Amino acid sequence: MRLDKGLLQVNTGDGKGKTTAALGQAWRASGRGLRVLVHQFFKLESEPSGEQLAPLPGITFRRGDYRHPFFDRQADRAVLRLKIQRALDQIAREMSDDQWDLVVLDEINNALRDGLVSWPEFLAFLGSKPEALELICTGRGAPAELLERADYVTEFKKTKHPIEKGQGARLGIEF
Repeated sequence: MRLDKGLLQVNTGDGKGKTTAALGQAWRASGRGLRVLVHQFFKLESEPSGEQLAPLPGITFRRGDYRHPFFDRQADRAVLRLKIQRALDQIAREMSDDQWDLVVLDEINNALRDGLVSWPEFLAFLGSKPEALELICTGRGAPAELLERADYVTEFKKTKHPIEKGQGARLGIEF
C-alpha cells in the first residue's frame, strides 16, 4: 500500500502523549503495510524504551548518542546541532530514495524551539519530503512557522501530572 498524499502532522504541548500518539499512528501504518521510520532525537540508543523493545514489525527505530541539554548540562550545543543535522540529512536522503512511507521525528519540536535546528534548515528538510510521505513531528514548543505549515496540529495540554506529587517516570508507562 502507498499513500496518494502524505501530510504533515505536529504533536506539541506540555501534556503527556505526544510520542505515544505518533507511535500509535506508526503502528497503524505498519499494520497496513506502510514502511515506517521512527527517529527519536535526544533518546539514547544504549537505553531502549519499551516501545523500542516491543515487537512492532514494519517499524524501524533509530536513536542517537546524545541527550537534550536539559538532561545533560555538559552537552556541547555545537556538537548536538551537527549530529541532529546529520540525522536529518540521512533521513532526507532516505526519503528521496523512497525508503519510507511514514516518518516520525520524535522531539524535533524541542530541537527547533531550542535553536539546535534553525527554521531555515528544517524548512529545507520539509522541502525534501516526497508528496506521498506522511511526516509526524513531536515535542514541546513547536514553532509558529511549523504549526502554520502543518496539516494536522494537536496540542497536548497538561491538566494534572503525578510529577507534581513527586512521582518519577515509571518503566513501561512513561518510558
